[in-house]
Order: sequence, then C-alpha cells, then structure tokens
Amino acid sequence: MKQLTVIFTILTALLLATSCSKEELPDDENTDEPGQMQTYTFTVSPDLTMEGDAETRSAGTPEEMPTRCFMQIFGNNISQDVQQGKSIENGSFTFSVNLPNMAYTFLFWADNGSGNTPTDLQEVQYTPGTVAFTAKVIDTPENMIENKVSLKHAVTKVTLKTTAKTSASEGESIKVTTTCATIYNVDNHSASSPSAHTATKTFDASTDFAVNDNIATFYFLPQNETQSVDVEFHLLKQTIESVPLAANTHVTLQGDLSENNSKWGATSEYVQKQIEHFFLKDDGNSKGTPGSNGYYFYLPESNIDKFESVIGAILHEEVEISLDVFGTILEKEFGDDYIFQIRNNDIIETLTIYINEVPKYNILYSLYNTDYEDFSSVSDVLKPSTE
Repeated sequence: MKQLTVIFTILTALLLATSCSKEELPDDENTDEPGQMQTYTFTVSPDLTMEGDAETRSAGTPEEMPTRCFMQIFGNNISQDVQQGKSIENGSFTFSVNLPNMAYTFLFWADNGSGNTPTDLQEVQYTPGTVAFTAKVIDTPENMIENKVSLKHAVTKVTLKTTAKTSASEGESIKVTTTCATIYNVDNHSASSPSAHTATKTFDASTDFAVNDNIATFYFLPQNETQSVDVEFHLLKQTIESVPLAANTHVTLQGDLSENNSKWGATSEYVQKQIEHFFLKDDGNSKGTPGSNGYYFYLPESNIDKFESVIGAILHEEVEISLDVFGTILEKEFGDDYIFQIRNNDIIETLTIYINEVPKYNILYSLYNTDYEDFSSVSDVLKPSTE
C-alpha cells in the first residue's frame, strides 16, 4: 500500500508540471504580446572610422570620443523629451526605455562638448570645434537590444600634414578658418545656420615636426559643400580653394607648412613681428637716427637691393622697388585695418615706410645724406647667424 501511495504522488507532480508548461504562471509577463509595457536597455556606440581614413587606423584618442549622448523618441503616439545616456567604456552609452515593443523613431546625438543639454534633437546647437556623432533608427526596442546602435560622425575631420620639417614654439598657434554650420537636425541629417569659424591649436611646449607628420586636427559641422579653407601658422596665412567638406569624412590637407614656403602670405601680426626683428635693438629702442618723421637711415642707391630684401622678408614675398615712381610704390592692407605702405620722394631721394598712414622709417639714398645711421644695421639682420 505504501508503494502505491508513492506512485500516486509522482503522477500528481507530473500532471502539475504539464499543466504549467501550457499556460504561463500568473506572475509571468508575456513580452511577446504587442502593447505591453516593458523595460528595454540597449547600447549606443560611436563608429570612429571615417571616409578618407588611412587603411591602418590607430585606436581612438580621447579627443575623438564623445563624452555625452542624447536620445529622443517619436512615433506611435509617443513624443518624449530628450534624455541623456549613461556613459560606459570606449565612448559607448546605455539607454533604458519603458515602452511597448513597437516600432519607433529613435534620434541620437553624441558629442564631446560642454554646452547646454539639447532640448530638441531636431534642432541641436553645435559647438564649433567639437566632435559629434548622430544616428536615426526606426525599429522596435527589442531589435535595438539585439542590433545595438552605431553612431556616425556628423562632422568633417580636417588634418594638417606637413611635407617639410618645421617646428612650433611654445605658445604658438596653428589655425584653420572655414564656414561651419551651428544647427543640426538629427531627424533629416541636415545642418544649417552657417558662419565663419576659426579653430585653433596652441602648443604647450616647443615641438619639432618631421616630414609627413600630422600637426593638428580640427572638426567642423559641414553643409556638404565645397568651400575654401584658410590656414594660419607661423603668423602666416594661405587659402586652399575648393576643399570638399562632408559629414563622416576625414580630409587631410598636406603641404609644406614650414615658414620657408613661398605660398604663405603675411598677416599683420607677422609684419609687426618682422618690423621689430629688423628695426629694433636688443634693448627695445629703435635703430636709426631720430628725426621729425620717425627714424632715418642712409643707403646708397646702388644697394637698393638690400632694402628690397628686408621688405621682402617683412612681407614674406618677393619685392621690387622702383625709384622712378613718385608717391606710393607699395601698399599692403590687411584684414584687421593694418596698412603697410612705402612711398618714394624722388625729389629728396627718400623712401619712407608708413604704418597706418604714420611715417616710421626713412631711407635716404642721396649721396649727400651720409650722416645718418647706415642701413646695414637693418639689412645685416638678414645674414645667417655664425654662432
């Protein structure tokens, strides 16, 4: 009889087990039924590769990684506020949503900026110079978990590469100026509100660069158009025309970035620095014989080429001085209202350098003005150092 009792108990347990396998227990939630609320957590990660990258790309640097990520959800009678993701390793983020498992439009924006939190991902305020990523996904939350989310660059990466040895001194800057959008719509991947923007890298210490070294990298939010790019280095400037700037694209601008490159043009800062280099003594006082209209030098007409060389070095270009012309023989106006002029008075045989219409230095090439300081005190600066 005891044996029969044991057998009956086992059969009862088997029947209960069979019954539970057909219908879920009351406390279980059927996540397969549409319309039920469920919490989903998925991962969003940046894709650091870009069109134009080298085939052997190194791992991402901290400057390339986003430090914050935002999400906004639309669709199926849902219109949520922007929420910020939780940062995890390698520039990735996680988001948790409590939604039915239906298809929605998910908008994502990630950057390394520190500005205000965006309130609408259809109108994100972009901070020029920062790296930014974006994605638009139309899918169910469950698929988002399985497929994850990959963010693509919304910006263009511009790298400056030198084909000649050069260096940067401590505190020196290299700059890139171009048109940059400041508003981005993640929903239709469009950029708007363009304006001129200058991105700057300042060197904390003196740095030497070898041939084919990358000197600096900058980010811009483009409008998918070809535009000019200004590069400034060593207080010199050159414009590169027709540079194609597009989102998720790495553009490398390479060339001779040393000061010796004749393609550079002088800036007002460069001119002022060169004038000080040639015309000031070590104690900061001006060379030359002081007079009523600045300082005076004697230079025989036969050596006028020395004056041409000095002016060429100041303006970083070849200069030819004609003594047959009366009045202004050279004029350079820079963008910040700095005007450099040379005027010739062939009656009194005097060349005068004017800065913003003020006479500064007078070079007398008449044989009767030998009492003034010799111009060699200026032109000898061109000679290479023997130290």
